[in-house]
Amino acid sequence: MSKKSIILHDTFLYKWWWERLIMMMAKALKADIASWFFSRGSFDLRKEWFEWKMIPLSSEIFKKWFRHIKLKWAFLLKTRFLREYDTVIFSWDSISAVMNCNKDQKKIYYCHTPPRYLYDLHDLYLEKVPKYLKWIFKIACKIFRTMYERDISKIDIILTNSQNTQSRIQKFLWVEAHILYPPVNLGEFRFLWQKEYYLSFARLSDAKRVDKIVEAFKQMPDKNLIIIYGENDPQKEKIFELASWQENIQFVTLPGNEWFTEYVGNAIATLYIPIDEDFGMSPVESMAAGKPVIWVNDGGLKETIIDGKTGILIEKEAKVEDIISAVQELTPEKCIEMRYDCEYRARDFSLETFEEKLKWFVD
Repeated sequence: MSKKSIILHDTFLYKWWWERLIMMMAKALKADIASWFFSRGSFDLRKEWFEWKMIPLSSEIFKKWFRHIKLKWAFLLKTRFLREYDTVIFSWDSISAVMNCNKDQKKIYYCHTPPRYLYDLHDLYLEKVPKYLKWIFKIACKIFRTMYERDISKIDIILTNSQNTQSRIQKFLWVEAHILYPPVNLGEFRFLWQKEYYLSFARLSDAKRVDKIVEAFKQMPDKNLIIIYGENDPQKEKIFELASWQENIQFVTLPGNEWFTEYVGNAIATLYIPIDEDFGMSPVESMAAGKPVIWVNDGGLKETIIDGKTGILIEKEAKVEDIISAVQELTPEKCIEMRYDCEYRARDFSLETFEEKLKWFVD
């Protein structure tokens, strides 16, 4: 009898690389997926050829307040069904469900990063909390840290997405994590043509700094920018307003993720400038389509992009003038010259390599 596996992912809220990663893992292992909820703003798994069981723990739509408490409550109290499986894989904020597993089950945690509000970015999050709630936030974080570290101790294997995150796990949790780079499906992303636009497909949130990309293109009216966004992106209204009345900046959302690879395959180049990104799947997808990347010297991006061969590097502060300079340097002609280096580099992150390593850890 074949072994049964299930993957727990906290919420299918967006249409970004970690949701795609979970689907790729599930397909490779023929595993079921459980999540707090499957949002209409995320992927429709059935349209993505997902054939196995989907288990929603709640039908509640995403709400900002008390989200972490609700997540922990759901995964603690509604996951006794996990005992039916041989292998349980946890992703993001689902790890509290490990309390419902048996000792003889294999328990794997794919740690995208230790919760940043609890560890390296704790002070930054604390600054955003109203003064009269700061003491509650501090107490809640202390409790959640204790719970998280208790749950980590029950895990058999910890996987992570980059050397960058591996170091963060070692620093804060003092445990060993094995690197399993997220994959790109080389059959989906391909060089199509070179139309007259640059492309950003990062989530519209403060950490991704798409606002700086918009500011740069506002000063380059002769160059076109397309921004792909998700319906649930947290800062979309702010960035829409910033780009209002700019004829050279276009926003596109893609229900069902249709035409996404076509937008990537037809771009001149892409831009991705987040703050201390854990890994960064977007640049790998861009390179798989033969498109170089304007990127920042920070986080996991340093493990994938090769400056001068598969992209143009700017300093980690991502100043607007540096973005402008990089776009002007990355001409259509230069991008064509970098095409084959991009495609060759993307092979190091192939789906086949990922599946082989994943199955080795699971078996």
